[in-house]
Amino acid sequence: MSAWLETVRRKRLAVMGAGVGLLLAVCVLFSLFVPHGDLIVETIRKQGYPASLAELDAWYPSVPPAENAALVYTNAFALLTNLSGPNTSFTSALPPIGQGLSADEESELKDVLADNQAALRLIYSAPASGHSRYPVCLGDGYNVMLLHLAKTKQAVTLLSAEGLMRASHDDAEKAAQAFLVAGRVAESLGDEPTVISQLRRYADWAILLPRLERALSLTTFTDSQLTSLQKMLEAAERPQAMARAMAFARVCGLNAMTDRKAMGMGLQKRGWNRQLAEFWIWAAVGLFRATGMQGKDKAFYADTMARHIAALELPYPARAAAGTQAAALTNAPNRFCVFSQSLLPAMVVVHGRDANHVAKVRLATVALGIERFRLAHTNALPESLKGLAPSFCATVPTDPFGGEPLRYKTHGASYAVYSIGSDGQDDGGVAWDSNYTKVPQDVSFVVKH
Repeated sequence: MSAWLETVRRKRLAVMGAGVGLLLAVCVLFSLFVPHGDLIVETIRKQGYPASLAELDAWYPSVPPAENAALVYTNAFALLTNLSGPNTSFTSALPPIGQGLSADEESELKDVLADNQAALRLIYSAPASGHSRYPVCLGDGYNVMLLHLAKTKQAVTLLSAEGLMRASHDDAEKAAQAFLVAGRVAESLGDEPTVISQLRRYADWAILLPRLERALSLTTFTDSQLTSLQKMLEAAERPQAMARAMAFARVCGLNAMTDRKAMGMGLQKRGWNRQLAEFWIWAAVGLFRATGMQGKDKAFYADTMARHIAALELPYPARAAAGTQAAALTNAPNRFCVFSQSLLPAMVVVHGRDANHVAKVRLATVALGIERFRLAHTNALPESLKGLAPSFCATVPTDPFGGEPLRYKTHGASYAVYSIGSDGQDDGGVAWDSNYTKVPQDVSFVVKH
């Protein structure tokens, strides 16, 4: 009797198990093949942002070929040579303020400039329209090829080093031209809506500006040259560029949550058989969606990215505060938000990099205004930055960190303008010693005479 009852019990469990399995299979199939309205995508599209990979290429404005500097740069980049190795110390050399490159560094630079004359002629000949679009396909999402990013770094490094060398020989005209062309190369990434492209643009300016800082101590630029450089720097802030880049990243992230083909290729790279990889991805995506975990993960990711984008649309200093709040809410609520845990942490660094870039270009813009003031006032310095507007700066920009006025102090004929930096504390901006060392956290621009 007990054996019969045990057999009945096992059959019931088997039937129940089969029923649960069938129900789960039906849910998976329903999730995979029945169309679903997507409120998240519809909301994004209504806000004027791209919501699918197919819409991304239109997010990168087209440029008429005759005005497209990027096409010229692409040809020039293919010719760049001899920009790495033991004889290129000038690429990382930053002499003390008031000094130029060493004799060895200058000799190395001249050799590399000679080797790259064909590339440089092309770069200098590029349209000064301020419009660029590199030949990339953004519809590839995270797989988009951005080979030109490393090349913009090389070009900006070479051109800004040339600018510093020309300034050390008191050739203000050629120095100004080299810095202007270097800035145009950096800004050729300005409309490219990917986070890595904007971070590269920030890094290119971080290469150029310290060399311009040193050049101002080595030669006297004309008001016309200073004004041209100043206008270039004012445009380099590009307040909406990173918000657009984050919108691109959002689309790529949302696509990664549902792109079974890309997931299958990822498993194949780990040695899985193609058919087996596709089957397990097919089943896992269906199960993930059927249980509601995908919906929660997607909603959290979309909401967090919306916070980041909204913060980057604000002016400073509200932008900095909103960015800090968005970064604090980036941690996924549970371990089942696997995509959010993977994709969102990289977005946290964006806000700090953006604020630092804005601080640096604003400081340089003000320093150029001070140089213009000096020219107009028999080498005298302004008593305060308020004296620059509107004749020498359209406005005196505020510090993106906190919103207070940028700091300014003089030391004889020398001066420093500085931002309090990410810690929000005024640390003095600069130590006036022979080597010139910046105080940690403050962001400074110093000119010595």
